[in-house]
Amino acid sequence: SRMKRDIERLKNKIFDLLVIGGGINGCAIARDAQLRGAKAALIEKNDFACGASGKTTKLIHGGIRYLEQFNFKLVYEALHERAILLKTVPHLVKPLEFIIPVYKGGPRPLFKIKSGVFLYDLLAIRENIRKHRALKRDDLIALEANIEPHNLKGGVSYYDAQMDDIRLCLDNAISAYDAGCCVANKVEAIGFTKEKERICGIKAEDNLTNEKFIVRARVIVNATGAWSNRIMKMDNRQALAITRPTKGVHIIYRKLPHKHAIVLSARKDKRIFFIIPWRGFSLIGTTDTDYCGSFDEVYADFDDVEYLLEETRRVFPLENIDRKGIIITYASLRPLVNTQGRPASQVSREHLICISPSGLISLVGGKYTTYRRLAEQVVGIVLSKLGKINFKECVTGGVGPYSPSGELDKTDLSKVIEHAVKNEMANSLSDLLVRRLQVFFTTSHCLELLGEYARIMSGYLGWETSGKEFEMNRYKEEVRRSLCI
Repeated sequence: SRMKRDIERLKNKIFDLLVIGGGINGCAIARDAQLRGAKAALIEKNDFACGASGKTTKLIHGGIRYLEQFNFKLVYEALHERAILLKTVPHLVKPLEFIIPVYKGGPRPLFKIKSGVFLYDLLAIRENIRKHRALKRDDLIALEANIEPHNLKGGVSYYDAQMDDIRLCLDNAISAYDAGCCVANKVEAIGFTKEKERICGIKAEDNLTNEKFIVRARVIVNATGAWSNRIMKMDNRQALAITRPTKGVHIIYRKLPHKHAIVLSARKDKRIFFIIPWRGFSLIGTTDTDYCGSFDEVYADFDDVEYLLEETRRVFPLENIDRKGIIITYASLRPLVNTQGRPASQVSREHLICISPSGLISLVGGKYTTYRRLAEQVVGIVLSKLGKINFKECVTGGVGPYSPSGELDKTDLSKVIEHAVKNEMANSLSDLLVRRLQVFFTTSHCLELLGEYARIMSGYLGWETSGKEFEMNRYKEEVRRSLCI
């Protein structure tokens, strides 16, 4: 499949549905709608998965912590969706064993943790990956010899799944395109066009050429995550905020001595956080704090990193844990449903679908695990608005693998880059290095080959010298700010 930005088609067609936002929800909605027989288009102002959808804890999970909020429905639904993803995208979602060590004086006593995982397995019913086990203190130390033994009472082991979030989002976009959806990154919605107070299209700007044009569609879905409020205000200045974004920070750290994913309660705010094996490193996350900076430039700051390192030191007291061990950090805004007055970490991950008087459908909240179900619900609403009877039922097939790693010789840089540019809509160095190849998350961040990547990429995209310099500097700046030094 050669995914290309078909700007002419965007300008000249009238679509049944236009989705704004190329995160996991937007890509899945566009794909689902197209597969069910609607003529769909998808635009993204930057790149697919460049917001929260590419900066998660990389887990597909039932959400064991929602049991504390007695949110059994959300957990049941998420466990069911986890099973579907393990079946349909096994190359991107894989089972992972988790261990919860329980310490004396911790916020959650051992009996509570044991009943939690028992309930978790029970809610999964036939969809369970493997049964949980209660672990005595010595069993736990035998499994993880390097964690802090002092005051350790025991713990449990249970299973969930790990995913490649960026690839899963990208593959949904490619799959939508393959089904006939018109897909374009670097196209921004800058206003709405209306007839008799009803939205009938958007004013768009191509961020690569600065050209402005109209895209016409019968129904428009706002799936822009943290940016949802902004899009709603574009439709109606009086619109109430439906999302309250909170910042989540992760650290990719040198490999710590652990074999399993470890679930812990932070001392500071009792939040659950994870230390997870990931591509030869340890992934540590996450934080959950209110945020009021620029939505387009979200980075970890000193306090975020200190919080995560401090909590990790408690678990691995003999490791010399400091900032020198950081490979890279990443941060994003979780588009939580706006529920005034509750602390950020207590806001549920359930989603909300709002329909404005103008007909704009906005969705907010949700979690990665349930993206397929959310897409099915939103498209159900869209199809009923379109009023056609001959649409198909939701198709739950898998996406991909479209990843170049299988077929392409990684040593032949130009082939890899050609594939990313021609087939996967990479049109900036960040698109290529952060998302298509993910070499941003390695020790060297690909800086030593940056000139070579820029040279080859400019051959396909026709950058002049100034364009090449601009791209290289922009990527270096992203690395610098993500190293949090």
